[in-house]
Amino acid sequence: MLDRTALLDALSVLTTNATPTPTPAPFVWPWKKLRQSRGWSQHDLYRRLTPVAAIEGVRLPEWPTFKRNLCRWESGTVKASPFYEGLLGRLFGLPKWAVVDGDYTADLW
Repeated sequence: MLDRTALLDALSVLTTNATPTPTPAPFVWPWKKLRQSRGWSQHDLYRRLTPVAAIEGVRLPEWPTFKRNLCRWESGTVKASPFYEGLLGRLFGLPKWAVVDGDYTADLW
């Protein structure tokens, strides 16, 4: 029979050596590479995205706010919302990605 200390030691070993099941990372578009491959600055992207948003009946936030969000999306710190992914995808001519029951499905814009 194990005493309390031996039991805690055994549990410690079991939990320390346990390997978690890896979860796949969500797909993140490489916005910075896409922008730079076209030779656009961040402000160029903003100017080009404004009419795309207008087609959707949406006005983009003012430049400082948009720039802050774009920096986060480009660094991968924050994933762009599906709405902004859609706008950026249309601007770059990318396939549309949607999550359906946890699976990614693609079709064209």
